[in-house]
Amino acid sequence: MAAPTFAIEFDEAAYLATFPDVTYAMDTGEFATARQHFDVHGVREDRLWHEAYLRSLGLAAPRGAQGAVISVDSVIASAGGSILVVGWVDDRESPLASISVFGAAGAWHSTALGRVRRADVEAATGAAPGHLFGFWAVLDVGRPIAQGGEILVRARLADGKFGEVKKTAPLVSDAALRNTILGHFAAATYFGNRDVEGALALEAGIGEALVGLNRRITSGILAGAWVTYYGPERERFLGSIIVCLYGKPEFLFLQAALFSVGRRVQDYEFVYVSNSPELTETLVKEAKNCARIYGVSIVLVCLPENAGFGAANNIGAKYARSNRLMITNPDVFPRDDFWAERHLAILETQPAAQTAMFGAPLYYDDGSLMHHGMYFEVDKGVSIRPAGIVERPMIRTEHYGKGAPAWGRGFAAPRAVSAISGAFISVARDWFEALGGFNEDFLFGHYEDCDLCLKSFARGVPVWVQEFPLWHMEGKGSARRESHEGGMLVNRWTFTRQWGAMIAQTLRGANPAVLAGAPVAPVAPAVPVVGKVNAARKARR
Repeated sequence: MAAPTFAIEFDEAAYLATFPDVTYAMDTGEFATARQHFDVHGVREDRLWHEAYLRSLGLAAPRGAQGAVISVDSVIASAGGSILVVGWVDDRESPLASISVFGAAGAWHSTALGRVRRADVEAATGAAPGHLFGFWAVLDVGRPIAQGGEILVRARLADGKFGEVKKTAPLVSDAALRNTILGHFAAATYFGNRDVEGALALEAGIGEALVGLNRRITSGILAGAWVTYYGPERERFLGSIIVCLYGKPEFLFLQAALFSVGRRVQDYEFVYVSNSPELTETLVKEAKNCARIYGVSIVLVCLPENAGFGAANNIGAKYARSNRLMITNPDVFPRDDFWAERHLAILETQPAAQTAMFGAPLYYDDGSLMHHGMYFEVDKGVSIRPAGIVERPMIRTEHYGKGAPAWGRGFAAPRAVSAISGAFISVARDWFEALGGFNEDFLFGHYEDCDLCLKSFARGVPVWVQEFPLWHMEGKGSARRESHEGGMLVNRWTFTRQWGAMIAQTLRGANPAVLAGAPVAPVAPAVPVVGKVNAARKARR
């Protein structure tokens, strides 16, 4: 039986009085009349059924199909203009179709819903496992929100029934809301595969809302960057070692100490970018002491919030004073005292196409290989649902040679690869800028390094791994929080959506045919680095 409906007349004065956001939209020139707004947004957002609008017309409660059982755990609004709604609904007879929120600032509506398992609701209702009662939604208001307050949340089912709950919504910063959303996303449970179910929720529209929220946050954070300079002053350097710091200040001193040894070190500068504002005072002292003790040039860029790995390195590149950018993790260190000469020798002796952007062999502290480039596989993620099995392809990254012994030479030669790790990337500044730098749509960290490599590949320049060995204390250089796990899930979805088809067709597997034509240097017997540097120096003469 179809749900009953009622014809409600459009009344311009009542519409404007009920929804201040319409007046705002008219003042900014987005709409010429209230009726125009209603025709574009009001109809699909059920604004004529808002209880305040009905009361202004002398009518009683909303349409008579109310009866859906709904509970709202939390509603949180951000000053920048986003709202998170988390709750559950009993929609076993008719599926949840939309969520609407009504507040003093206006009304918003979304059909982009994430569904999650709620074991507590299953226990309370005696329902058999299999139905996802939980829901969450991110609504983009599209303009700043001045204050929190009481908000009416309406959940509408496909058959027209609905349920309503009033909730007081606190007002938080955009960054705080983003972190809350990602923490909730990371902790969500399902009956099927978490990655597949999470990706499907993002695909429904929540992903776009999250990425848009993160863009807004990132631009505001970068605008508040604070920059100071320490150590020897020079207009230009031969290379800039750019390091993103988060949560652990001690790596600045340790890394600067180890990289400051050897010839030609004075030709390099350090650019440290902090994503941890609470560490600013500590990092200022550390940078000042390092510059005095080791005689190195340090640029310290402190951000007022966590902008993520990609955005932090982008702004580090902006303040770098060289044409060679060396993106380096804080837990990456040189294996010998000849790193500076070795790096310059690679740039001077290798073909330009092989040095536009290259990575390095990275080794664990026990000497075994951690990384000699990356390749891609396509996982067929499947999730079991009561109605059947859902399949969704997901891109997975793998490292060449991971775990190979220290004495192994199988991965010693320079070679073209599908991607290199963001733990170390040496890239020509003009090429980095031509590629647009790191894509700031990626949240916090993960996959932006692969995205940069594939942007280069798509323009005809595959990345290489050159003979530039480094230590990597993997995972030791930064703090990790639950929101970062949620960000990684969003990033995998973003990366798969952007590059999945191309990888499946062209770059899938450890030996893609498209890279087979790239020249690979033969594996040679181990030669002391001094001999190699001296040979390169003689060749330059």
